[in-house]
Amino acid sequence: MSYLKTVCGLLMLLMAGVSWSADALTPEQKEVKQFIETMYSYDPDTFELGRFYENDGGAFLRNKAPNKRGKYQPPRQCALLNEFFEPMLVRKRDIKPGLVECTAPNRYPYLAEDISSAIRVEDIPAPYIKPSVVSGNHAKVEVFPAGNKKISNPPSFDLGRNLYFLTKSDSGWRITNVMIHTKWPDLDDGTHHCYFSFAKAPNDEEAKEIPKHCRH
Repeated sequence: MSYLKTVCGLLMLLMAGVSWSADALTPEQKEVKQFIETMYSYDPDTFELGRFYENDGGAFLRNKAPNKRGKYQPPRQCALLNEFFEPMLVRKRDIKPGLVECTAPNRYPYLAEDISSAIRVEDIPAPYIKPSVVSGNHAKVEVFPAGNKKISNPPSFDLGRNLYFLTKSDSGWRITNVMIHTKWPDLDDGTHHCYFSFAKAPNDEEAKEIPKHCRH
């Protein structure tokens, strides 16, 4: 009986810890988390490749894209990208008179050419999102797009990391820059090689995230 009580007590403490962890996020941190979760809820067929359902123009959700189907609709993709990125990060290209194509920083640096559902080998996991750091109307949040299947002790996220910088305005949160790591952690391996890029030139605060061995 004492053993059962002990087990039940441990379970209660564990559940309390989980509840406390969720409640520990501030309202702003919860907003940022929901914002990032929403952005990653869209399948690359829609978000990166601009394909939508033919019948109603709806977006494909992650891993729900019908294989080799969908209609390419650049205006819908541009509108979707602008819900998450500031205009400067959404690159536009005229593909024919009156039709503009949009692209934004890649959410999945590890997928590379396998981003289309037509050739994708396995389902895309939900991203692992760390609690954001919020200061006023600015925030930054680490996202590991490959999920937590590569988490070990110590952590080894060898499938990349995206560090998003966000600003909140009357329109809500928008991503103002992204530091994309194709390999993480980015340690000094003696080759003088760095594994990151920024979506645009970093400001002084963002530049602090550059690994020490990559600073000149």
